[in-house]
Amino acid sequence: VCSSDLSNPEEMIIDREDLSVIEGKIGQMLSDLEKDVLVRYMEGKSYVEISEEMCRHVKSIDNALQRIKRKLMKYLEEK
Repeated sequence: VCSSDLSNPEEMIIDREDLSVIEGKIGQMLSDLEKDVLVRYMEGKSYVEISEEMCRHVKSIDNALQRIKRKLMKYLEEK
């Protein structure tokens, strides 16, 4: 974000609206499990921490993150 963008309230509102649309799309694309994993991952938690919190195998967490990455890449390519 450029400093000129920060001084323009209209641009900031548009950026927030774009972010809201993107978040909505991501919410539609991902399963509940994938959303939960993504939130925890973005909080900086390790695969092991996530697996312990969710009572899932580490491999299940890894698979969910791989699916998330594929879905997000596909969305970005289509955009």
